[in-house]
Amino acid sequence: MPTDISERATVLRLDKLAVSLRRPDRSVPLVRDASLEVRSHEIVCLVGESGSGKSVTARSIMGLMQLDPRIEVSGRIEFEGTDLVTAGAEHSRKLRGRELAMVFQEPLSSLDPVFTIGSQLQQALRRREKLSARAERARMVELLAEVGIRDGARVIGSYPHQLSGGMCQRVMIAMALAARPRLLIADEPTTALDVTIQAQILELIDGLRRETGMAVLLVTHDMGVAADLADRVAVMYAGRVVEDSPPAAVFARAEHPYTAGLLACIPLLTGPRPHTLPAIAGSVPDPSRLPSGCAFEPRCARASAQCAAQDPPLEKIGGGRAACWHPTSATHSRLASQGVPA
Repeated sequence: MPTDISERATVLRLDKLAVSLRRPDRSVPLVRDASLEVRSHEIVCLVGESGSGKSVTARSIMGLMQLDPRIEVSGRIEFEGTDLVTAGAEHSRKLRGRELAMVFQEPLSSLDPVFTIGSQLQQALRRREKLSARAERARMVELLAEVGIRDGARVIGSYPHQLSGGMCQRVMIAMALAARPRLLIADEPTTALDVTIQAQILELIDGLRRETGMAVLLVTHDMGVAADLADRVAVMYAGRVVEDSPPAAVFARAEHPYTAGLLACIPLLTGPRPHTLPAIAGSVPDPSRLPSGCAFEPRCARASAQCAAQDPPLEKIGGGRAACWHPTSATHSRLASQGVPA
């Protein structure tokens, strides 16, 4: 794996991506001005509260949101240099399951209950290559072994309800990897799994991207997962990427107050036990009633009149990028110049 990030090819680039739901009276913004990059061999964790637009972004990259006539997508979704927004639905369809693959949150609802695992895995394999029946079966067993399922011959003949949640999630990953995609999108791949299986699946994804060079966009709400796996962390709030930095920079000094709030909510394993767990006051705003300025302004302790009037751009701050008029580094520098400890 190239150690220098500049040597890694950019596989995915989002530039001012906007996704809106058309209603009879107006359009409701689900994703606004989202920008980020994912390179080969790289895991980018997309984090944020529920309702922040993470899954909508992921499904838009796959071209799934665009299948709904009520959805309008603008901006750019560049996959290896081709803009998928202007290329159209047919181009995205040809890429899905081959160059682009996705692991969804709930494996039991993603797998078809009336078909065996083998028949569903077979469909995924045939998107890339045509093999003889014997070679195809051997390849399916090999794929299942890659995701840690040793008794693949038995699993191939099983139905989804006959497998555990962890086994079904491994099957979903095997299906996603069957065609050796250039980009894997994993949307909360460890939801509802016990911690042991969670660790195994995340280790599996990490190992496979190192071996195959694929790029990974990992959607999660777990900052601990981001700390362990991510090469970069992109934080979404109210449909926007508000911070995009290496994890070391994020966890050492988050620039955006929303990111700092998420980190403050993580319970500490050492020190005195707090009477109540920290929380960010308020909730993610309704997309149909967004504030006129920064969407985080009503919940932000550092907000000013400028925050209420203008939405800040995502620009380079410190070791990464942040969309904030009053980032932590600026506050720290101002206090330091006044001789006040931060």
